[in-house]
Amino acid sequence: MPRTATPLAAAGTGVLFEPLALGHLTLRNRLVMAPMGTCLDAGGHITDETIAYYVRRARGGVGTITVEGCLVSADTVGPEPKISGPEYLPGLRRLVDALRPYDVTVGVQLMHPGRQVVAGPSVAPSPVPLNSKAPVPHVLDQAEIAAIVEDYARAAELAAEAGFAFVEVHGAHGYLPSNFLSPLDNQRDDEYGGDLEGRARFSREVARAIVAVGGDRVPLVWRINGDDATPGGLGVEDAVAVSRSLEADGVAAFSVSAGTWHTLHVTLAPMHVPRGHLVSLAAAVKAAVDVPVMAVGRLDDPELAARVVASGQADLICLGRGLIAEPDWPDKVREGRLGEVRPCIACNACVDLVGRGEHARCAVNPEAGRELSWVLKPTPFPRRVMVVGSGPAGMEAARIARLRGHQVSIWERDEVLGGKLEVAGLAPSKREVLRFRDFQARRLVELGVEPHLGVDVDAGVVATEAPDVVLVATGAEPLIPPIPGLGAAHVHDALALLRGDVAVGPGDRVVVVGGSATGCETAEVVRAAGAEVTIVELRGGIGFGIEAITRRQLLKTLRADGVVTLTRAKVVAVERDHVLYEDAARDVHVIEADHVALALGWRPRGSALADTLDDAAEVVVLGDASAPADFVHAINAGADAGLAL
Repeated sequence: MPRTATPLAAAGTGVLFEPLALGHLTLRNRLVMAPMGTCLDAGGHITDETIAYYVRRARGGVGTITVEGCLVSADTVGPEPKISGPEYLPGLRRLVDALRPYDVTVGVQLMHPGRQVVAGPSVAPSPVPLNSKAPVPHVLDQAEIAAIVEDYARAAELAAEAGFAFVEVHGAHGYLPSNFLSPLDNQRDDEYGGDLEGRARFSREVARAIVAVGGDRVPLVWRINGDDATPGGLGVEDAVAVSRSLEADGVAAFSVSAGTWHTLHVTLAPMHVPRGHLVSLAAAVKAAVDVPVMAVGRLDDPELAARVVASGQADLICLGRGLIAEPDWPDKVREGRLGEVRPCIACNACVDLVGRGEHARCAVNPEAGRELSWVLKPTPFPRRVMVVGSGPAGMEAARIARLRGHQVSIWERDEVLGGKLEVAGLAPSKREVLRFRDFQARRLVELGVEPHLGVDVDAGVVATEAPDVVLVATGAEPLIPPIPGLGAAHVHDALALLRGDVAVGPGDRVVVVGGSATGCETAEVVRAAGAEVTIVELRGGIGFGIEAITRRQLLKTLRADGVVTLTRAKVVAVERDHVLYEDAARDVHVIEADHVALALGWRPRGSALADTLDDAAEVVVLGDASAPADFVHAINAGADAGLAL
C-alpha cells in the first residue's frame, strides 16, 4: 500500500530524511539500499521471491533502491540476475511495477564480473589470474572490449524499458572496470593500459555509451573503488582523478566503496572492523566532484550516518547488510524508535551463503530471503508457552510466539539471557554478538515475555508451571571423546577459558584441542592474554564453520600473533604437563602444556529434558538442542517453532 506521512525523525537524524536531487530525479531521503546479491533469481530471471525481498525493504521507508548487480553480457555465467537480453524484461518490469506504490526511486546495477566469474568465460585486460587456483583469464582484444561496451549500453536501454529510474555501473571490487583501472592487474601496453588515462579508457567508454542511450532520462551512477586496499592497486588519488573524468563523461553520482576479492574484509567488513571505515574515501571523491556522492561501509548506526551527511562527507548513505537485518531501519529511525532497530552484527552470514550460491539468509532476521512465504499472523487460540533455554533459537521462538499472541515465559539456568551468545561475544573479533543478545533480551521484556533466570528446569518445574507447550532450546554440550587424561585438573572446556573462569597469562602454555570456531576464538583470547598457544586439529585446516571473510582474517591474525597450528594431528593422550599427538604418518609427538582447552564440537542435550516430560504438554525440541548447527539455522529454527504454534 502507498506510504503515508509519519512523525518527525529522532533528534539528530533528521538530515537523513531530507530530499536530494540526482540528475532530474528527486530522492525523498538520503538512504539508499545498496546492491547486494541474493541468489533469489532463477536462471537469471527475477522471481516472485526476488520481488518480495525488495518490496519488504521498500515498505520500510528507504528512499532509493539499487537492485543487485545484473549481468550485462549474455555469455557471462553467475548467480546474479541478467539484463543481457529482452527475455529478462518481464521479470525486471514486474519488479519495478511492484515497487512503484512505495514512493521509492528504483535503479539497477549493471555488472560484468570479468575474471571473477563463477563459471563461463573468464576475461580480463591482462593474463593475470585471480589467484593461484584460478585459470589465466582470456585477454580481451579491442574488438571484444568494444562489444562489452555495447553490452553495457544495451543493458542500460533494457533498464530504461523495464522502468528503472537510473542505472549504476559496478566499477569497483575487482570486477571488469575495476580490473582495467588496477595498475597491478592491467599490464596492457595499448591505449587501454599504461598510465591512468589508458587504464580509465574502458570505464569512460562504458560511461559515455550509457549516457548516449540514457541521456538525462536515466541518470548514471558509478560505483568506484576509492582504494583497492591492495599493494600496487588503485589508490584514492587515482580514484579521485578517475571520478572527475567520469563526471565529465556524464556520470550523475558516485558510490564510493573499496577492496577487491583479495581484500574482502574491507569491502564487506566483518564485525571487528569499525563502522564508517570507508567514509574518508567518499569524502575525498565528494571534495573533487559536483554531483552527489554515496558513502558505504557499516553505516547502519543512525547517528553516525547522520553525522556523515551533516558534515558534508557524503550526500547519501548506502545501507546493505543493515537493511537485510532490519528492513524497517528508515521508518524506525525517522519515527524515533531507535531501540526497536534490530542490529546488523556484520557476521556476514548473508554474504557467505550467497557466495556459496545459496539463497540469502540473515543470522538475526529469519524473515530475510523468505519474504514471499513469511506470514506472522495472530493466533486464534492463545496458549501458555514455556521456552526452556535462551540461546538464539530459544529467544527467537519466544519473540515470534509472543508477537502472535501466545502467553510466553523463557527460562534460563544462567543469570542472563543469551545462552551461548554470551560466550560467542567474548572473543575480540565477535563483540557485536552481544549487541544482538542485548537487543533480543530487551525486546522480549518489552513484548511481555516473562523471564526466569538462574533456574535449572526439570520435569518438576514444568509440572508446576503446567504449560500447554514446552519448547526445549537447551542448546548443546561439549563433545568429550574417550582420550586418556581428559579428566585431569588442567584440562578445561574451551568455554571456561573464553569466559575467563581459568586464569591464563604471560608464559602459560595452552594447547587448544580442536580448530573449530570455538577453538580459534579461544586461541585468540588466550593469546591476547600473553599465553603461548598451539592449536591441534585433526582436519587439514582450522576455522571451519567460520564465515569465509572473517575466517580469512582471523587465521591471518592468529598466524601474525604467533599461534602455532598443527593440522592432521590426532591427540592420543593428555599427561600432567604435556599433550601427546600423532601426525599423519602416525608418529607420536609431545607438546608441553600448562592448560588444555577442549573445542571438539557439540552434541545436542535437548533429549535430557524432553525425555523426562509427560504427555501433559506438547514438547518441541529445537535449535542446537535438536542438532547443533550455526547461528542462521538456530534463528530460523526458533522462528519456525514460534510460527508453528
